[in-house]
Amino acid sequence: MTAPATFAPLAVPSMAGVLDLLDDLTGLAGAAEGLRRRVEELTNLRSGELSTLLAVAGGADRTVVVAELTGQVDDAAVATLRALRARGLVTGADGVHPGAWQLTESGRVVQQQVEGLRIRVLHGIVGALGEEAAGELRSSVRALAAVLSVEGASSATALRAP
Repeated sequence: MTAPATFAPLAVPSMAGVLDLLDDLTGLAGAAEGLRRRVEELTNLRSGELSTLLAVAGGADRTVVVAELTGQVDDAAVATLRALRARGLVTGADGVHPGAWQLTESGRVVQQQVEGLRIRVLHGIVGALGEEAAGELRSSVRALAAVLSVEGASSATALRAP
């Protein structure tokens, strides 16, 4: 995603404004954590297992690719994939490099349930916000994604000395 042509950086915000935003984002993260725990309860999958299942559903058929997509070290990805295989959610060979991992029919059912939960949660959020506020949220999320997608915006540029 590239930044919209009309995107222009605003004046440097005050530190108080930055700290207020940090507080807001911390509150949002706490709410998201509650949702994550609820999804774990409903699916009976830990967060890492769910991320791994969704990575395989998205086409990650090698352990090293699953590890990269989920932020796990290779050995942890192997252990997670083995646990999912033991539960009948994926098939594939052991080890870091051999075998292609795939969802089983049960794994596809769980993936569809998770996608359904996501849609229901977002539908509830949009309903609670109302159409206008939901539109503002979409615009803000798109603007944030555009800023973060600019090379260096989320790392070197943000961390340079003032």
